[in-house]
This record gives sequence, structure tokens and C-alpha cells, in this order.
Amino acid sequence: MTHDEKRYPSPDEFKPERFLHEDGSLTNDTMPLGFGWGRRICVGRHLADATLWSAIASFLAAFSVHTALDEHGEEIPVVPKFSTGLAIHPETFPCRIIPRFQSVETLTALTGLGASSTAPVNSDRLTQI
Repeated sequence: MTHDEKRYPSPDEFKPERFLHEDGSLTNDTMPLGFGWGRRICVGRHLADATLWSAIASFLAAFSVHTALDEHGEEIPVVPKFSTGLAIHPETFPCRIIPRFQSVETLTALTGLGASSTAPVNSDRLTQI
């Protein structure tokens, strides 16, 4: 289905721009590959999409992702590698995740998501949020 030349010209080429309009807005391509079709379609597909979008948007609002640096401060190029098998996923790669603002540490501690989530929260920092 994703190799249909009518729907996706040059389907074997990586072309993320195929999902963008001329003005840069996203196209309405909602092919539900992981959710099935017809009578057996997943009833939670909209919740799953919304939850993933919210999680990714929240992460990108709080952090910026950069290439990793070696011991000399030079960027380490990312070489795309993927697993093989039934469930294909990207292999791990080095990167730097940097908070976009100072209160991210407090927010991650409050939500229990950060590495410092077990550390006591400084109540003085709460007023800065």
C-alpha cells in the first residue's frame, strides 16, 4: 500500500517533503498502516495518534536534540541504522538532549520523568515556573 506509485511517487526514495504542501503545511495523509482497515480497524487509533503527537510535541517544546560531540568537541555524524526482522526500528545513536529553559529540571522532577525525579524538589524554584 505504501508502494502505490499513484499515491506515493518514487515510493522507495526517502522524501519527507511528499507530506508537505507548497506553503510548508502538512498534507492530510492519514494512511492507518498500524491500525488495520474496515470493520477490524482499531477503535483507539485517534487516541493513540493524539497521545503520540502530544508526547512528541511536549518533548520538543522542553528540549532540543543535537548531534553528539566527541572528546575534541567535534560533531559525531549520525549514521542511520535500523534493526531487521518483523518490527523494524532505528538503532540507538549518540545525541545531546538539551533543556530549552531553566525550569525544565523542575518540571521533570515534578512529573517524575527526569533522572533527578527522585531528588527533593526545591520549592523556591516552583515559584519561577
